[in-house]
Amino acid sequence: MEHYAQRLSLQEVADHCYVSQWHLSKLLNKHLKQSFYDLLNAERVFQAKHLMADPSLRISEVAERVGYVDTAHFSRVFKKLEGVSAGEWRNLHGGKG
Repeated sequence: MEHYAQRLSLQEVADHCYVSQWHLSKLLNKHLKQSFYDLLNAERVFQAKHLMADPSLRISEVAERVGYVDTAHFSRVFKKLEGVSAGEWRNLHGGKG
């Protein structure tokens, strides 16, 4: 997923693939067992963990670099997927991705 940091919608991706939004959603759920937004959030959090290896980057900068305009939303998504906040994750992993 190379465009994970861009503002993406299911409709835009479906249009790019020349399929309906409904069809793309069904394909993702059938073959990957996840929704478009679950996949996008998982990729963004994965990339964020790598960026957090750089201690000079604030969490808000990391959130922005992976595509979140709202740091609070990034924090909620990160905690939901990882079980700890981004700051806690960084502390637990010593800044290593």
